[in-house]
Amino acid sequence: MNNPDSEFYIEAFKSEECFCGRNKKSRMAFCYGCYKSLPHDMQKALYQRMGNGFEEAYEEAVKWLG
Repeated sequence: MNNPDSEFYIEAFKSEECFCGRNKKSRMAFCYGCYKSLPHDMQKALYQRMGNGFEEAYEEAVKWLG
């Protein structure tokens, strides 16, 4: 998991800024507003572990929020 792609997702997860620019809690994928606007199945998918589906779920959510 020490590749440049993994680092992007780790930093996004640890950051206190959501991809939309609003504040979010560290160790959460998105701010509350973005997270709650996702369909339930996308919300659940974000609980997958890094390297075991989180990255794909994050990308899918970003595209949906687009």
